[in-house]
Amino acid sequence: MSWYHQNKATKSQSSIHFITNFNAAVHRIHSHLAYKLGSAMILNSKSLWGYIRMPYVLSFIKEAHRKEIADYEARVAKNPSLKLPPLEAYTDYKQALKEKECFTYKLGLALM
Repeated sequence: MSWYHQNKATKSQSSIHFITNFNAAVHRIHSHLAYKLGSAMILNSKSLWGYIRMPYVLSFIKEAHRKEIADYEARVAKNPSLKLPPLEAYTDYKQALKEKECFTYKLGLALM
């Protein structure tokens, strides 16, 4: 195995370690489609131009999220060890539950 592939494998293992240990549950909540849509709606509601472009921004976010999910599923299909653990396994699970109750997340859910 070449140095590049060893380094790449080490980076992916260290990133998995980072994801499972440091503020990862909140990060995963922020990567949910509902949170992304709610956040975009709040940011774009600040101006008239934001309201005009909001449908385009929301459709772009939805399509980008769909691609991210497809990419994740493809990577997990190739290497099942990359599958993320359930949210309950993270140390900041309670904080993540609070994030799910925030206005941003609920606004995105209402849109969906």
